[in-house]
Amino acid sequence: MSGTYLDSSVLEKLIAAAVAAPSMHNTQPWRFRLDTESTTLEIHADVGRGLPHEDPHGRALHIAAGAALFNLRVAVSHFGWKPVTRLLPDPRHPDLLASVHITGRTSTRTLHADDLYEAIWHRHSSRFPFGVQPVPVSVRHELAEAARAEGATLAVTGPRETARLLRITTEAERRNHADPARSAESRRWSSRDRAEDTGIPSAALGPQDTFEQLPMRDFSARRSLDQLPARPFERTPALA
Repeated sequence: MSGTYLDSSVLEKLIAAAVAAPSMHNTQPWRFRLDTESTTLEIHADVGRGLPHEDPHGRALHIAAGAALFNLRVAVSHFGWKPVTRLLPDPRHPDLLASVHITGRTSTRTLHADDLYEAIWHRHSSRFPFGVQPVPVSVRHELAEAARAEGATLAVTGPRETARLLRITTEAERRNHADPARSAESRRWSSRDRAEDTGIPSAALGPQDTFEQLPMRDFSARRSLDQLPARPFERTPALA
């Protein structure tokens, strides 16, 4: 390959990296379009995969699209090109969330592409208890620096703020259970035998907390006899 010509195999890898990003209930609420003349990949919102009851304002959809955009930028850098990103590039098309113009040859060190690209394929959500070993300070600093490099701030919460967030999350989960529409929407995206690429398979669902301290999400709204037995979660969770 020369210049910024994309053959089909590389294009498939770029898109595969983007869709490996996390999204609420793994709905993958995005569509991709390639402008071959300008070698630009567009990320569009797929409102048909939105969550009108649990995400009525589309906040989670936009966060998911941002994660897909980051993965795409990492993949473009991994293959030696420079990703030039524009957010909301066309006011006439609000569902066009971002575009990535692929241009020039660049160092694969951009965006730490050597290690982050491989990590894309291993990332997954864990809904099981974590160990009690604290996250090393050096790792916290490295994560904070990575966030700062993207124009964001990562703050590790102290005991009082952690307790406050757990109370808020517990109340949110209580409201979810009390809302039939939200419960039904959650059930639609989680299934024991779900074969599609989207949604949450039963194997990815986690148990409830024996101590009833951590409000773990119950995706099927109080699963009955086949639910996982409760397990003791960490007493002092690390939140950021």
